[in-house]
Amino acid sequence: MSADVTRVVVIGAGGHARVAIEALADSGFEVVGCVSGDGGGVPGLPCPVLGRDTEVAALAAAHGATGVFVAVGHNRTRQRLQTAAEAAGLVPVNAISRFAMVSPSARVGRGVLVAAGAVVNAMAQVGDGAILNTRCSIDHDGVVGSFAHVSVGVATGGAVTVGDRALVGLGSVVLPGRTVGADATVGGGAVVVEDVAPGATVVGVPARRTR
Repeated sequence: MSADVTRVVVIGAGGHARVAIEALADSGFEVVGCVSGDGGGVPGLPCPVLGRDTEVAALAAAHGATGVFVAVGHNRTRQRLQTAAEAAGLVPVNAISRFAMVSPSARVGRGVLVAAGAVVNAMAQVGDGAILNTRCSIDHDGVVGSFAHVSVGVATGGAVTVGDRALVGLGSVVLPGRTVGADATVGGGAVVVEDVAPGATVVGVPARRTR
C-alpha cells in the first residue's frame, strides 16, 4: 500500500473499474467511489458513482480520499487522466489482486493493475499506469512501458520489452527477447517472432504487419 494513502477514488465506472476495485480491496485500500466522463456507471459497481472525472480532486477531498486509480482501458486516455489527477495532488496507487504473483525483485510503478492470475517474474520492470490483465505473464527481465496494456492470457518470454502505450492483444505470445514498440498493437492470438516497430499493428501466426 502507498504510504499514508488508505482511501481511494477510482476514475472510470465500467467493467474494468469493477476488476480494479476488487484488486484495490485486495491491496488494502478503501474505495470511496468512482467518477466517470458523464457521471454514470455500469450496473454492479460495488461503490457509488460520485460525479464526473473533471471534478475528481474536489470529490476525493470531500470523501477523505488522497489516492486515485485510473480504471480506463484506452491507453492514451488513461495516461491523460492519471497525469491530470497527479497534477491535482492525488497519489496514484497500485491495484494488485491477491491472486497475482509479483516477484520481490520486480519493480512496479504507480497506478498499475496486476489482475488475478497475472505473473510478474524476477527482475521485471513495469511502468506507471500499465495494465497487466488476467492470467498474463511477464517473464524474467521483461519490461512493460508506462500506460501499456498486456491483455488477458498473454505470454511473454524472458527479456521481452513492451513499449509505452503498446497494446498486446488477448491470448497473444511474444517470444523471448523481442520488442513491441511504443504505441504498437499486437492483435489477439498473434505470435510475435520479430520486433514490432513503434506504432505498427501486427496480426497472425507468425505476426505480420498490417500498417
